[in-house]
Amino acid sequence: MPWLVHLSDLHLLGHPAEQETILRSLVAALRLERGRRGEDASLVCLTGDVFDSATLPHDRATEAFATLLDEIHDAIGAAPTLIIPGNHDRRRAGLFLPHDTSLFDALRARLRGRAWVMGGERPFLSEVVPHEVHGLPLWVVAYDSNHLPRGAIGAGGALRQEDLLRAAAIVDGHHPDWPVLFLLHHHLIPTPLTDLGPVEVDAAPGAVRWLVERGLPRILANADREELFMTALGAGTALSTLHSMGRAVLVLHGHKHYATTRLLKGTRGDAGDVLIVSAGSAGVAQVWRPSAHRDTARLWPSFNVIEVDGGEAGGERMEVEQVAFGWRAVDGDVARRPMVSVRRRGSRFALLEAAEDEATEPGPRLSTNETEVTLLPSRRHGAERWDQELRRRVRFAPGSPRERYLETVEAPSGARLALGPGARRADGRTDLPAQLEVDTERDAHLQLEGALARTVTEEGRLAGAQATPYGRVALLNRYQCAAVSLTVRGLQGRARTAFGSATDLGTGLERSIPIEADPAADRIRLTLADCPPRTLIRLYWLLEDARLPRGTGVVPPPSFEPRSARAGVSAAS
Repeated sequence: MPWLVHLSDLHLLGHPAEQETILRSLVAALRLERGRRGEDASLVCLTGDVFDSATLPHDRATEAFATLLDEIHDAIGAAPTLIIPGNHDRRRAGLFLPHDTSLFDALRARLRGRAWVMGGERPFLSEVVPHEVHGLPLWVVAYDSNHLPRGAIGAGGALRQEDLLRAAAIVDGHHPDWPVLFLLHHHLIPTPLTDLGPVEVDAAPGAVRWLVERGLPRILANADREELFMTALGAGTALSTLHSMGRAVLVLHGHKHYATTRLLKGTRGDAGDVLIVSAGSAGVAQVWRPSAHRDTARLWPSFNVIEVDGGEAGGERMEVEQVAFGWRAVDGDVARRPMVSVRRRGSRFALLEAAEDEATEPGPRLSTNETEVTLLPSRRHGAERWDQELRRRVRFAPGSPRERYLETVEAPSGARLALGPGARRADGRTDLPAQLEVDTERDAHLQLEGALARTVTEEGRLAGAQATPYGRVALLNRYQCAAVSLTVRGLQGRARTAFGSATDLGTGLERSIPIEADPAADRIRLTLADCPPRTLIRLYWLLEDARLPRGTGVVPPPSFEPRSARAGVSAAS
């Protein structure tokens, strides 16, 4: 049965202290996949950010990749390999000028005859990969979305309509039942979670950081947000063109280090469906957000496997699975997550019921992970902020391997952290954010003075343009846990406005979670049983000064009067 490997975002030579182990673990996971399936892979697609920077020495960088490619082929067979560039392959740190194509040109020369390296057919941005390269019953269109020669700052991409139409014209009329495999680096639809994140410029010079974080947003709204820079320009037009090809299109991309899927149905009779699949990073254990410490809840590196079964009656079946692999040691630990399963009939994809998501990981298990937060009027900030008293209870399950339990504590400007029994600083610093080690044998206690805005006015002062009318507290669950709970006390009447959510940091998918309210105890609580690793639990409520919306069922509007009373009809009738 043909199976394709979708790799992305290796970022070679970007994190030398840990990347050797990550890449050895990648090869081990691929070898395990080959043994599990009993046959060589049919195709390898690498969707960009092969290197961490276009400024790397060419000889050193291309030799590193050539060595890795030999190891990958040894693990899964000498499968045809297609490689397209990413923004890090064309820019310094993926974000800053100059725009430089020479590193990928050097890679093409180094791998000539061993891989199809996209991006050298300038001035064209798209290539239809010859069928002889891969031998599969499909059309492969590779697109260089990194054409960004102007602008001092930018990691986004661009899709030029003429290049896409040229590719469609080449494909048109030939093997009309073949689907299209469309490869690019940038995403066509915003990626969950990361589309709300700030541009990561922590390592940039101070002047550049000020420009991105403070200067640009004063001129261009949300200019410090990733999505303004990251999505491919022309994505909407490109999607319409992909639909208009009249074929089923499977899009593979990377860029944001999150594995996600989207199925876009064609709405006209002659339109094809578009299935979009993104891959996580295969070379980086991603920190889930810039402010988090590097040792706190990092995502496992991963790749995708696409399995194609043309032998079943009623159409061709395709299944996409994410394979995440342990990265701290080369021990063969993997976690498989079904992403999407479809049956292709001509130009259409029909969704099938995917296998149950059982992406539990080897390693530590928790029996309990609890946070209890008591909110008190702030001693230093008065009625504008809350102080927090926190109790943490983290317990490893019997028989589970034990590790240090680290977590990041954040608070707004002017807040102070005081540690009680069971908690200590793990980063040697005195400021916030803080990395704490939580005792797993006894409850840990800490206090945050001025931890949260209490009013809309104070939230606006602290968060500026990113302010919302909601207060929130969060609990990040690092490992598989039998029972997780987040409790907040002290909200009084505002507890009636509370709601909760759980976010899978591996996929970015967030869902609403019901809460338990106990007005007599002035307590709200959110609980999750069998909580997956790297799940972010959050409780929200309306800040003071925020108007309670009418018609929500939370608080009746002041003029509420039952319809029956207005009509002069008694409730009894």
